[in-house]
Amino acid sequence: MAYNILEGNFTRSPLLERLFHEKESANELQKRKHEDWTENYELYRNKVKTNRLTQRQAVNIPLMKETVKTLLSKIDEKPEIEWKENAGELQKQLIFQEIWNETENRNNIELLDILDKKNVLLYGLSCKKLNLNTKDGWIDISVLDPYDIVFDPLTNPWALDSSRFIIHQNIFRSVREILADDRYSSEGKEELKVWADSEPGITQSTQNKELWEKKMERLRSMGINHQDFDLFAGGDRLVNLTEHYTTVWNKKNKDWEKRVVVYAEDTIELLDETLENLIGVDFWPFVAWSEDPEINEIYPDSIADLVRTPNKVLNVWFSQLLENRTLKNFQMHWFLPSSNYTPQTYTPGPGAMLPSPPGDDINKVIKPVEVSGLEDTLQAIQTVTQIVERGTAATAIQKGEHEKGVQTLGEVQILVGKAQERTVGIAKFYRIAWKELALKWSKILEQNAPKLVKLSKISKSGKLYSRTFLRKDWKSEDGYTPIVRSSSEQEVENTKGIQKFLFILSQFPNNFSLRKIAQKRMLEIVDLSPEEIKQIEEEEERLKGQIQAQGLQGAQQGLPQAGGMQQGGMGEIQQRIGELTNLAVA
Repeated sequence: MAYNILEGNFTRSPLLERLFHEKESANELQKRKHEDWTENYELYRNKVKTNRLTQRQAVNIPLMKETVKTLLSKIDEKPEIEWKENAGELQKQLIFQEIWNETENRNNIELLDILDKKNVLLYGLSCKKLNLNTKDGWIDISVLDPYDIVFDPLTNPWALDSSRFIIHQNIFRSVREILADDRYSSEGKEELKVWADSEPGITQSTQNKELWEKKMERLRSMGINHQDFDLFAGGDRLVNLTEHYTTVWNKKNKDWEKRVVVYAEDTIELLDETLENLIGVDFWPFVAWSEDPEINEIYPDSIADLVRTPNKVLNVWFSQLLENRTLKNFQMHWFLPSSNYTPQTYTPGPGAMLPSPPGDDINKVIKPVEVSGLEDTLQAIQTVTQIVERGTAATAIQKGEHEKGVQTLGEVQILVGKAQERTVGIAKFYRIAWKELALKWSKILEQNAPKLVKLSKISKSGKLYSRTFLRKDWKSEDGYTPIVRSSSEQEVENTKGIQKFLFILSQFPNNFSLRKIAQKRMLEIVDLSPEEIKQIEEEEERLKGQIQAQGLQGAQQGLPQAGGMQQGGMGEIQQRIGELTNLAVA
C-alpha cells in the first residue's frame, strides 16, 4: 500500500488488488440473499415497514418468531462429544476428554449453540470458526454473523475445504488494539497510523462505528448481549479488518498453499503468512452447515424463507382488519348541505338529547358512512397459519396449542411423531457439522497445545479438584476419534428398539432374560444414574426371589409378572412404553 500525497489517497499493492477482487465476487454472491435476510430478521424482531397502500398500521403477527422458537426447542440440545483414543489408552482418553470439556466451558458453547441454530433457521446457513488463542494456547470457537463470512462462488457446499478462498470481514478493532498486536508487521502499523489521521480514515471510522452498532443489534436479537463483546470507549478510532484465507501458487513447491492475509480497510496489509505456519494445519478453520443443503448453492433457503411471505400477507390482512374496526368506531356520517343546518359534533352520554337537522326525514339529511366488514379475515389468517405449520413442521401441538379437528389420542401421537421426525432430520446435519468441528479442533490442538494444561473438575459431592498435565500425558501418536451423540436421535432409536423388544416379548413371553434386557432399555430412556439403575435391578431380583419362594405360577400363565408388572402383563408393559414414547418425542 502506498499513500499518494498529491492525490490524497491510498493505492493497493498487487496482492491486495487480487484479494479485493476475490472479496468483491464473494460479496456479490451473498448480496442476492441480503434482502431476504433483512426481511426475515425484521419479522423475527417484530418490526414492519408501513406503506400508504396495503399496510398502513405498524402491526405484526409473530408467526416468524413463534416458528423459529418452536423449531429451536425441537431441533436438539447441544450434541455430546465423547473422545476415543485410537490405540485404546484410557488414561490419555480421559485427559483429552477433560480438555474438550474445558474448551466448551471457556467458549460458553451452550450460548453459541443457540446462536448457531438461529442462524440456520433465519438465514439458512451458519458458520463456526476456530481461532488459536496466542496468549494461552487454547482454541476459541465462535459463531460468525452470516453477513461477515463470504465464500468462493465455486465452493462445493458439501466440502468447505474445496473453496479457493474464504473471507472473514467486518472485524472491528480499535487502532490502539491493532498497534499493540505483535502478529502484525511494523510496516503495516506505520501505514495504519498515517491512514488513521488522514481525511479518509476519519470519515471511514465514523462509518465503521455505524456498521458495528448494526451488527450488535443483530446479535442482540439472536440472544447475545453487548457484554459478551469488547466495547469501544468514546474517542476510539474503529478500523474494519479483513481476514482473507486464500490459496496461492508456491513456485518452489509447485503446489497451491493456503495463506492468511489480514488487511485494514481493503488497503493496508498487516499480515501475510501461510496457514500452516500460523496454526500448523492445512485446512480452513471453518465449519458451515445448513438444514436444507443444495448441490450447487452455498447459500440455501431457510425455514424463515418459507414463513416470510405468509407472515407479510398476514400482517397486511391484520392491518386492514385493525383499520376497518377503527373506521367503524369513528361513526362517520355523510350530510346534505342545507342553509338551515350546520353539522357539529356532540359529546355522547346516557340520556343525551341531540338536535336533529331540519326536515321531515332525518335520513334524507344525514347518513352513516358504510364501512364493509372483514369478518372472514381471522378465518383466512388461521388457514394461512396452518399452511405454514405444515410446511415447517412447527405445528400447533408443537407450539403447545390445541390442534383443531384432532379428536383421538392416536391422531395426536401421529402428528407429534411425524413433526419430530422432520426436526430430527435437521439435527442430523447439525450433528455432522459438530463432528467436523471436533476433528478440526483436535488437529489444531495437537499442533499448538501448550506444554502444561491445568484442568479442574467438580466431583459429585461438590468438591473442586485441580491438576496440571504435561503435553505427553494426553498427546497420542494414533490420534483421537470423536463420537457425537445426539439426544433426539438416541431417544427415537431407543423408543423404536423398545417397540421391537415388545414384539419379541410377545412371541417369547416366558423368556426372563429377554424381559430383563427390555426392562434395562426402558430404564435407559428415563436417564437414570448407574446407582439408581442398580437399586432398581436389586429390587427386581428381590421381588423375583419372593415370587419364586411363594410358588407363584406366573410362568405357566404365559405372562411376565416380576418387577412390578405382575398385574397388567404385556398390556401394561405396552401402555408404559407408550407413555415413554410420548415423552421421548414430545
